Formats: sequence, C-alpha cells, structure tokens
Amino acid sequence: MRKIFFGLLVLLAVTAGAQQRFNNEWIDYAKTYYKFKVGSNGVYRITPATLAAAGLDNISAEQFQLWRNGVEVPIYTSKASGSLSGADYIEFWGQMNDGKADREMYRDPSFHLNDKWSLLTDSATYFLTANPTGSNRRLQTETNNVTGNTLPAEPYFMYTTGTWFRNQLNRGLYYVVGSDHLYASSHDMGEGWTSVDIARDGKLTTNLANLFVATNGPAANLKIATSGNAYNSRRYTVTVNGDSVLGDLLPFMNFSVKEGSFPASRIANGSAAVVVSNITDPCGTSACPVDRMVVHKIELTYPRQFNFGNAANFEFTLPASQGSYLEIAGFSHGNVPPVLYDLTNGKRYVGQISGSLVKVVLQPSAAPRNLVMVSQATANINSIQALETRNFINYNTAATQGDYLIISNQLLFNGANGTNPVQEYRDYRASALGGSYNAKIYLDDQLVDQFAFGIKKHPAGIRNFIMFARSRYPVAPKHVFLIGRGVHYVHQQTYQNNSNPAVKANLEKLNLVPTFGYPASDMLLGADLSNSRPLVPVGRLTAITPAEVSTYLKKVKDYETAQRTLSPSISDKDWMKQVLHIIGAGDVFLDDILFQYMENYRNKFQDSLMGAKVTTFRKVSTSNVEQLNDEDLTRLVNNGVSLITYYGHSSATTL
Repeated sequence: MRKIFFGLLVLLAVTAGAQQRFNNEWIDYAKTYYKFKVGSNGVYRITPATLAAAGLDNISAEQFQLWRNGVEVPIYTSKASGSLSGADYIEFWGQMNDGKADREMYRDPSFHLNDKWSLLTDSATYFLTANPTGSNRRLQTETNNVTGNTLPAEPYFMYTTGTWFRNQLNRGLYYVVGSDHLYASSHDMGEGWTSVDIARDGKLTTNLANLFVATNGPAANLKIATSGNAYNSRRYTVTVNGDSVLGDLLPFMNFSVKEGSFPASRIANGSAAVVVSNITDPCGTSACPVDRMVVHKIELTYPRQFNFGNAANFEFTLPASQGSYLEIAGFSHGNVPPVLYDLTNGKRYVGQISGSLVKVVLQPSAAPRNLVMVSQATANINSIQALETRNFINYNTAATQGDYLIISNQLLFNGANGTNPVQEYRDYRASALGGSYNAKIYLDDQLVDQFAFGIKKHPAGIRNFIMFARSRYPVAPKHVFLIGRGVHYVHQQTYQNNSNPAVKANLEKLNLVPTFGYPASDMLLGADLSNSRPLVPVGRLTAITPAEVSTYLKKVKDYETAQRTLSPSISDKDWMKQVLHIIGAGDVFLDDILFQYMENYRNKFQDSLMGAKVTTFRKVSTSNVEQLNDEDLTRLVNNGVSLITYYGHSSATTL
C-alpha cells in the first residue's frame, strides 16, 4: 500500500511539473525571429520591401510562420510558394494587446474582471520566423460558390457588444489603518480598469447603440462585473431601457459577476440604455459615510441581423454547422470585394458584392468559428514598416545557468572609460571575495520577449524566468539582484500616455527593470503564481546611470572588506552591532502601530542572535514632514551602522 501511495505522489508531482508553463514553450531556439508591434485591431500586411530589409527576401512564402502570445497566428500569403516580390504580401488579422496575460498576476485569477485592456500597454508583440519543416497555419482561399448555393440565408447570429470600462485604474481592496488606505502589492479584488466611482444612491448610465436587433431570435443576455470600493453594505440594480434585469448584494470590497436574460424585443429599437444603481443601506443619520462602487464591464449578447453597421472590419462568431449562407448588409467595402476570414478553420472567402449586400457561402465547420470580415480598400490596410531581429537565448543550457541571477538593462552597461559596471559587479560576485557565486547577467528585454510574450515591461517576464530557473537549474538560484530602477504599473500607464515626448523619454530611463504590482514589490517577482511568499531573495539597486552602479559596487566592496577584516578592537567592530530604526507616520494611530512592529524587531535584534544595540528615532508630530535635527543620528551614521530600517511614509527628498 505504501508503494502504491508513493507512486501516486510521484505521478502527481511529475504531472504538476509537466503542466507548469513559463510562456517560452513556443520558442525554437534554433530559429531567428523578427519582432514588430501592433497597437490596434485591423488587417495588416508585410511587404517584400520590409522582408528584404530584414534579410528575409529569399525565404519561400510557405515557410513563414507568425506568433502572438505563444499562439501561432494564421496568415495569408499572396502566393502559395516561392519568394515574395513586387506587389506580393503577407496578410493577417492583427490584434492589439489585451489583459489576458495579466490574469496570472492576480492573487486569485477570478479577481481579474476586465481582460479587454492590458494593465501595461496596448501594443502586442508579434514574432515572424521561417519554419521550413512542418505545417504552418494558413488562411487558404476557398471558393465562394454563391451561384450554386442552395442554403437559405442565416436570419441572425448571436453577437456580444458592451462597454469594457477604462476610466480609471482602480487600486482595489485596501485596509484602513488610521486615516490611511493600505494596499497589498498582489493584484487583488477590484483592481484593474473600471468605471468612475458610483457614489451612494448614484447611477451609471451606459448607452449601447446601433444594435440591429433580430427580434425573431432568442432572448438577450446581460452580464456585468462590479466591485465595492468602500467599506459599506450595499446592493446594486441594473435596468435596460427602464426595465429591471438583475441585481445583487455587493458588501464592502467584494466583487460580483452576474447575468440576467430579457426578451430581445426590449431593445428592438436598436439601442440599450443600461443603468447601474448603487443602493447603499440607509445609515439613519444626516452624515452618511461616503460610498463607492465601480463597474468593470457590461456585456450584452443578443440576436443580431446580418448588418455590420457600416464597419470596415467586423468580428463575429457562428456556431458549428453543415454550412452557412450569409447575406451581409451595412459593410463598408469601398467597392472592393471584402474578405471574410474563418480564423478557426484557416479559411479565406472573397465576398461577392451584390447591390447593398455582401454574399458569402461558408463550408461546414465541426466547431464554433471566429470570423472577421475585412475591407480590402487601400485605406483599410495597415503596413508593417520594420522588423527587429530577435535571437532568443536558451536559458536552459549550462552556460546560461547561474545561482546568482543579475537582471539588468543595457542602458547601464556603458560606464566611464569603456567599462561595464554591471559586468564588473558580476565579476565581483563570481570572485572568491564576492562569494564565489555562479553569477550570470540576464537582460530585461530578453526576459520580457521570452517569458512575457514581448509585452513591454510586463512583470511576468522576470517572474516566469525566476520560476523557470528554480524549476530547471540543477543548482537553485540563491539570490536575484535587479540592477536598474523600476516603475509600478500605475505610473507606467500614466507616463506612457502623456502627450509630452520628454515625459515618455524619461520613462524609458526610469523604468529599466520592471517591478510587480501596486505598491511595487520586488519580492513578489520571486514568488510562485497566486502565492505572495517569495521563494528566492530578491534585491534591487535603483540605479538609472552606469555611474551609480559603479559607486554602489565600490561601497559593497568596502563594506564586505570591513566585514572580513579581523580585529580585536571594539572600535573597529562596534559599527557591526549598531542598528538604526527611524519611524514616521501621518497620524498618531498609524505611528503607534509602526512603533509596536519596530519594537518587536528591536527585541529580536538585541537578543542573543545578534546582540545588537538598536537606536530608535521616532516622529513626534502629526505634520507631513518633521525636521530631524539630532546630533546623535549624525554621529551614529558617521561612525558606522550595520543596518538602517525606515518604516513609514517618505518622498523623493524626505524620509
């Protein structure tokens, strides 16, 4: 029985290990990839000129392969084989970056309620490569046999529209300490893109128009995701065109995902006014507490006529069938026959323009299919202008594996007199004086491209790499050291959307190595998915120039040399027992809490484990800034201390 149980445990462990993904499984390290960005949904083409500039002019058309977020993207080549030239092209349906890759950043994936928008960037990264062997996904042109069609025209299709709110980056669940709101760095309930706050007894109205409802179809369905944004008891209701559809309790900071059905005739006029009402429990006084709730998304699924509302690109889905005949009205084709892509089955149909309609006969499909009709008018075609070469480094080889992982940015490599201070730090850590570590340097952009699908500054790049190293390296990493400043995602979004080019340029210099969450936590980069406990120590030098790295390295060498120096003199070693605690808060309640924490730490420092002498400096007023003019502090720092712990609020210029 024991043998059977042990075998079961081994099987479970192997299965769990096999299922763990690091987002680099799609990469063939023997191939060269060519990356480019797509910032909006649309039809895109890569021309022979762009291919030639990247050295791909001699690649045969059937060898091209395209990837996005670890999934192969079906493409259409204007010729089936041979080199592309002249007016030839590669065409594909391009999609902007969404929030699906953010899901694994949440403490619980169910907390991620709006994956329409990324927390980091709208730009998706695509990777083009040449794959001479195997079957590359294609959009094959099929005959659109309208003349010989015997199928009746489909009367309607089920379509989902809605509003995926992007009014604010809601910080989500917080804890009240004194007058402050404290947030966990792990992405939590309510965190992400949402509507504006809906106040006590307030309403949020969303108008969905141009619905082209098919009243002969089934009922419509409304889905809504909401979160509380204050510690009050409340409920909410949702109406569509004045009639109630659904409601739910939404106490405190909890979230709710609800659905409700209603007759499609209620929106027969082609519009839906969706009203969300915050109904907070009465407080019984004239001074009711402030309340807030937010909406993450509203999705309406309903039967729609085959009218595409004068769009030049239109995405929709159809169920599995033995074939379908579509007569599509309201498509903006510019008198050029449009193309209907069956992305599920890899098929391409050239639509037949017949008066105000576009007619398409679809072949059978055993599975529900994702479709997109695209105008082939010149104005609707987006062109990829340049390709960037990416040779991925295989971090699973012995030469790239280390137990002291240094993650940095090339902007910090160019030191004075041709030196590379990051490399010098690595050399020191690899030396006997620096600990004889197997120290290796890893570049932020390589990790993001390889472990986060190229989503710029996504923390999954570093987090997944550390998990990969812990899982695959024969000697588990002992330390992870980030060299370069990071910016949390709220500031990343704020600054990258600034209209001032100088602000965007400065962001590139400040966000050299990404961090995790808001408020920022590097320690979570060393944790597993859905777990806030770091499994490897993570430290950071917040340098923005090579000179700062060089200065830090000198201080490290001086400090560690002093630690190694053998001396019987107390005056030479007293500094190693000196610890400074500095405490400051904006109100007395929080200050008392911080002080009690630090007193607990002080007792541990001063016990037999270290035998330190702890000196505490505590803010004595509730003003935002208090000048600390204490000669003892100056004397202690000048004489040397082994540790300074600051616990409280600070700014760029004050502790």
